[in-house]
Amino acid sequence: MRSRFEAFILIGGRSSRFGSDKAFAEFSGKTLAQRAADLVEIALPNANSRFVISDPEQFSPELIFRLGRPVVADLKPGFGAWSGLHTALAYSASEWTFVLACDLPYVSAPLIERLADLTDTSADAIVPRQKDGFLQPICAFYRRDVVIREVERRLEDAGRLPRLADITSALNTRVLDESEYGDLTGSELFFLNINSIDDLPANIAPN
Repeated sequence: MRSRFEAFILIGGRSSRFGSDKAFAEFSGKTLAQRAADLVEIALPNANSRFVISDPEQFSPELIFRLGRPVVADLKPGFGAWSGLHTALAYSASEWTFVLACDLPYVSAPLIERLADLTDTSADAIVPRQKDGFLQPICAFYRRDVVIREVERRLEDAGRLPRLADITSALNTRVLDESEYGDLTGSELFFLNINSIDDLPANIAPN
């Protein structure tokens, strides 16, 4: 039977501030890519999971092999997270698609499970709100058939693409506020983004 969920881990950013491909940087004994994939498979054990890269030639065959899971490349490259989301939705064959950026290593399985629980609603997107008030669209669930149409419409006018989070205003979005996940262990760190090597503190153990 087909799973209700498919999961895609975005690892294809340019990593310009990091200085190397951050997906293969080690964090608590695992690469960021491996950590994200393992996390998704714990939270969504019946979901097919794949990696999304920007360019088929971005990584060497050896690095692709190390990922140990299927890899797809952006179908419409050059638009950052918009490209990643579009590719995830285009390849997904399930009702709901979960998208996670690999550079959010403090996200936990219980948080993903809490987001997944909300897919039983009539919403088209399940998106968490960060402590700073911004929505986090690359740790979120999207109803595939509805959202891909909106993403493709936006990409037709790609010269004026807004922040990815702005897509939520055009969707029936269920926001998971901090008050709804603040009880989870490590919630204060969930959306701490890894942009540079300095953001990989050895003295902070992720959950």
